[in-house]
Amino acid sequence: MRKILTLMAIATVFIFVIPPALSFTPEKGFYAEYRIEGPRIQDSSVFALLRDQSLEIKYVHLIDIVYKYQILDIKGDVADVRISLEGILHGGGDDSRMELPFKRIFDIKVDLNTLEMIDDNGNAWGKWVFWIKLGSYNWKEYTLMKNWNAHGEVMVWLNGPWENTALFKFLRSSYASTLNHYFVVTTFKIEGNTCIYPLFEDYGIAPSYKAHETEEGTIKIEPGGYHLGSPSFELDVKSTPGILARYYYTDEGLFFENILPYYIDDFLDQKLGITVLKVSSPLILTDYGVEDEIIIEDPRPENQTSFSEEVKKHLQEPETPSETPITETPQKTETPQKTETPLSTTTQPQEDTENNTTLYYVAPLFIVMIIAVFLVLKEKR
Repeated sequence: MRKILTLMAIATVFIFVIPPALSFTPEKGFYAEYRIEGPRIQDSSVFALLRDQSLEIKYVHLIDIVYKYQILDIKGDVADVRISLEGILHGGGDDSRMELPFKRIFDIKVDLNTLEMIDDNGNAWGKWVFWIKLGSYNWKEYTLMKNWNAHGEVMVWLNGPWENTALFKFLRSSYASTLNHYFVVTTFKIEGNTCIYPLFEDYGIAPSYKAHETEEGTIKIEPGGYHLGSPSFELDVKSTPGILARYYYTDEGLFFENILPYYIDDFLDQKLGITVLKVSSPLILTDYGVEDEIIIEDPRPENQTSFSEEVKKHLQEPETPSETPITETPQKTETPQKTETPLSTTTQPQEDTENNTTLYYVAPLFIVMIIAVFLVLKEKR
């Protein structure tokens, strides 16, 4: 009897605590929507570092971001997924004059066995981050990206399942409060007094500044043109800034929130030309479900360009859009004045003509009446 109870307890642990190999089951029509919402000012918007660093403008600011996908079809072990990013491009570099709506939509394929994004020939070019295969992990190495900034794989650590406790309340997504357990993919691991994480420089990304010891033994910081990371003075002041990010998943393996300050994935990097997002507010799951109808419009050539091309087209020529309204505005204001003037001048001649016409007919009648009265009076005499 004791053995039976022990086996039942172990089975319960495996069923309820340790999820099966793939708890999240993709199905046709499934969609998920994520948002980054924050104040509409440049300093607190989403900082997007462009992959093409040969441009004069190396980053842009994005606001009102909506990031979503929907599974269009599943054939065997491959899912056809439509993924989109839309919002407002708010200036570029130090130029805050621009606010351009943008929408990027791509159809991609995801291998359900490897969770890799593949091309038409089945070759992997990126890693899908919006759901993961589950199990019981303890600092398991995990491939987060296949080819970040064309410099190779980004290996991170997968942890879980963790019990949902009061410490979990700092997350903003409403879905966090309904979980019993959750999983974490993290870009850093602490070993002793050293924080190990992917370094920006190892992937060809110049950090904004470095910290090093001077001859006097003090710490000197060399600033750059943008801010991606800062050295950790508590752990290792000599280390180059690395990317610090945490991705949280539900007990079904569905991505529902990232933690500040960074977000990276292969779709943004390779398709949109955005190497990394530095966010003031987290990317959170706001809606998901299954729809029979396709909720994302068909991709078109104009919404399949990279943000580098957007910068070349709009932000490096700020004079063109700003001059257009200046030439058009006076024309629009003068037009009503020209139409009002004839209306006011043509009305008066019409009234004068009517008065003259009346006098033309009335005057002779009046004269005839005077003559008739005169003749009548004369005869009476």
